[in-house]
Amino acid sequence: MSIHYPKETLQSWLIFSAILIAGIALRIYHLDSYSIFFDEKSTMVVSQGIVLEGANQKEVFSNRKITVREFWKAPVLDYRPTTILRSFTFNETYSPRAFTPAEFWAPKSIADYYEAMTRSDIGNSPFYYLLLHLWMEVFGLSDFSARFLSVIFSTLIIGLTYLFGRRFFNINTALIASAIVAIEPFFIAYSHQARNYSLTFFLTLLATYFFLQIIENGKKNMVLVYIGYILAAGLSLLSHFLTISVLIAHALYALFFLRTVKGWIKMAVSAVLALSGVTWWLIFGGGQYTLYTLNYQADLYKRMAETMPYNNPFGIILPATFANVFNKSLPIFSDLVIFTNGLTDALSGRRNVMVAIATALVLIIWYRFSDRIKTPVWLTHRVPYILILLSSVFYTNHKLQFCILAVSLFALSFIPDLHSRATTVQKKRLWMLYIMGLFPTLFLILMSFKGGHTNGLTQRYSGFSFPYVIVLISLLLQYYKTLKVEFRILIYVFLAAQLYFVGMRLDEFYQDKSLKYGYFAAPRVPNPYYEAAKKISELYQEGDTVLYPAPRFQILSEMDRTFLPYSVQDAQMTNLYFPKNAQYVQAMDTTQTELILLKKGNGAAPVEIMKLKGLRYGSQ
Repeated sequence: MSIHYPKETLQSWLIFSAILIAGIALRIYHLDSYSIFFDEKSTMVVSQGIVLEGANQKEVFSNRKITVREFWKAPVLDYRPTTILRSFTFNETYSPRAFTPAEFWAPKSIADYYEAMTRSDIGNSPFYYLLLHLWMEVFGLSDFSARFLSVIFSTLIIGLTYLFGRRFFNINTALIASAIVAIEPFFIAYSHQARNYSLTFFLTLLATYFFLQIIENGKKNMVLVYIGYILAAGLSLLSHFLTISVLIAHALYALFFLRTVKGWIKMAVSAVLALSGVTWWLIFGGGQYTLYTLNYQADLYKRMAETMPYNNPFGIILPATFANVFNKSLPIFSDLVIFTNGLTDALSGRRNVMVAIATALVLIIWYRFSDRIKTPVWLTHRVPYILILLSSVFYTNHKLQFCILAVSLFALSFIPDLHSRATTVQKKRLWMLYIMGLFPTLFLILMSFKGGHTNGLTQRYSGFSFPYVIVLISLLLQYYKTLKVEFRILIYVFLAAQLYFVGMRLDEFYQDKSLKYGYFAAPRVPNPYYEAAKKISELYQEGDTVLYPAPRFQILSEMDRTFLPYSVQDAQMTNLYFPKNAQYVQAMDTTQTELILLKKGNGAAPVEIMKLKGLRYGSQ
């Protein structure tokens, strides 16, 4: 490994270009083939200053006042009077009225955008919503457009990983790491979501790219690098609050490796400036109630974990016992490494796991001490293969994948060797990889124990770690070239087999059958609201009325309470895809809960536009 800034060759640029093209293709493929789900619905409306379920659209969906007593009769799962309600007007509510897309798309104020983010996303991600709003102003409001912004940032992660690997290690590391990022199912999956994740992963990696340069070159004039760090770190916090774990990891690294007083002063000033944006947002902007809401949610999730862990509206939420936290966090750690991606989900049986671990230990011992053990020449280089074959006899299922697990553990055992051979400068950089690879998940584990539940233990909340683990894996792949041929072949063959299974998981995602990456075991259909809007635009005539279903609206927390006891989400989502100046007359149909209908003005039977049963994807 070279510590010098390497020079690209035409060949390396051609290879990187091919990697980039492949990464873009993998991210665009099937981009809008499947409908948006609940979180993406929030994204679509919030980016337009609209609260999901219409809390800031009273004048659109209703007109007749009813009593406050009637309104508060609407059931809520966890009712308790809260001070947060003082910021919203609940002293009057309304009954249904006819409305048009032009009224739905009435201009929104800054207060509308603040309320939309507060209610629908706890005041999180204002920078992402600003970018998405501007993006769709230029490229139009569609599923493809909204998701394509995530594709752009996911592709930028490929390029930035290349720059990171080239700047701090070598050109081969840069190429291998960017290639792994290009095919990593995690990055591809989140590039297909109109959510903030791809943006935050990019910004945190960019912040680390600047940060490491600051630490290593503290005595030089690096004003632009400091500015870059302040902007990247500050905007990452305004894209997702959990990026704070990355900045804490930076502080931890600085604690070990930043040695000058001037350096600490500059970093302290940079930290204050980076935090200034999110501080303003939480005190004066649309995040004023974020901390309160987070505490409220933490209490709610803890009660769910203690009283109804398997049958609550939020999914499975378990108490934060050691066993539960271990079982939830183990896949997060293992999936960071492409060698072991998905193995914790696919493999079962304690005995099988113990056999795989034992096989790995024997392989490690044989590698370390084979020179001291007298064996026939013909047998020595065959021992690793014999061990793997013998172990496969004891596995009761998924024999190949358990063999991959054993070889992967053996392959990862060379991290200390990699570290010991590094130069002093490179060892510091490796420590950055270790810290950034582990700390975000450790932070989630700490918060899980603190909150008393496992709801936040999920890969997307610690996905910041992926690029650093991938760079480390890239260094290991190069280190394996120094091993004896029998060990080298063993590792490369079984890692190639693992890539086959990674490809299978990616194929499941493209078919929308991946609970791991797409949340759905049964494939979704294309967006039913877009299809409904298109059909209405073709069939609507003056005098017609579009009727939307009005299913019962389950209020899960006080932030969900709007002004009607039924959901207007179907109407909202359909109107997103209408021209903003359209004059289609629309109304809520409180007599049914599943159908979008076109009531004809000539007295003919209503036309069924869309039956939404089973197509709402988490919204009902």
